[in-house]
Amino acid sequence: MLVNPSDLVAKAKATITECSVREAHECLTQDTLFIDIREPAEFQRGCLPGAVHLPRGRLEFDLHAVVDRARADRNIPHEELAIILYCGTGGRSALAAKTAEEMGYRNVKSMGGGIVAWAQAQLPLDVSA
Repeated sequence: MLVNPSDLVAKAKATITECSVREAHECLTQDTLFIDIREPAEFQRGCLPGAVHLPRGRLEFDLHAVVDRARADRNIPHEELAIILYCGTGGRSALAAKTAEEMGYRNVKSMGGGIVAWAQAQLPLDVSA
């Protein structure tokens, strides 16, 4: 039986933790790693302040290195670092959050609504990426 993308996203969202853009905004000044998993052209149009770009297609291959570079507090184990993943509208980031959890990360969230919801909430965007 074939499964469509919206079913995959719904299945992922049923198992991961999702946060709102307001909750994500509150984490900007904390020790939270924001990862933008959109494609390079999307990222260049603007991103969340301080976000690291890691396209979804590279996630499994580069996530450990990205987390290692981002850990300001070396006493926090890799798998405990707070991570918020986001994409355009929240589908790809839900799938990415599921993957990150399968890779052993325990403090992962997907930002519901993605950067579209962030922009609609008139929250700050970095357009110099």
